[in-house]
Amino acid sequence: MSAAFSLHGQRILITGAASGIGAAAARVCAAQGAEVALVDLADCEPVAAAIAAGGGTASRFRADVADRAAIEQIAAGLGRIDGLVASAALCPWEDWLDPGWDDSFARVMNVNLLGAIHCARALLPGMIERRHGRIVLVGSVAGRIGGLIAGPHYVASKGGLHALVKWLAKKGGPHNVLVNGVAPASVDTAMMGGQPVDLSRIPLGRRAQPDEVAWPIAFLCSSAASYICGTVVDVNGGVYMN
Repeated sequence: MSAAFSLHGQRILITGAASGIGAAAARVCAAQGAEVALVDLADCEPVAAAIAAGGGTASRFRADVADRAAIEQIAAGLGRIDGLVASAALCPWEDWLDPGWDDSFARVMNVNLLGAIHCARALLPGMIERRHGRIVLVGSVAGRIGGLIAGPHYVASKGGLHALVKWLAKKGGPHNVLVNGVAPASVDTAMMGGQPVDLSRIPLGRRAQPDEVAWPIAFLCSSAASYICGTVVDVNGGVYMN
């Protein structure tokens, strides 16, 4: 059964791959044998170099996931794509009563939610045609319980992402395209920006490390998860117990 966790022969596109959960997912998937395509507004060269140093294969693209045309161009250039990990996200910390918050809300929704839709629209038809594919959307405990400290724009975007998992799963499932998600709680990434989190609200008493979210993502991309469809896996140290 150990071979079921292998990603050899799979090409996986990962957004938000320059840092945090996206970068960790890229490293883990590459270590499991996948060829990874890294997409981020920031430069993914350090992540790609680390993967290459470990004997893996990674290509990199600078693009805004909110730009549908840019995502479609990347997808068309890559050809066959077996998996998508939609990890690109923004989590601003301003108060919702601040001037300009409406613009921030629009940007968060465009990246966190619409960006995932752009990626799915670009990749799902080819997966359906080939009758094989894996899509993992990176949600958040914020979409489950309103979050620990996140703002309402982030909460709304992640709640929408969890709902999108269900919609895409119903569309892809009959064609052997499995769509699932993960819902982390507080993760030790730059996106948290040193924000205070009450660790007493986390039963494990600590933040997650990015790799602790990346491994469940890699599992969902593998044939070991061949009968999991439309599920959002809670990777939150016990903050939310379904």
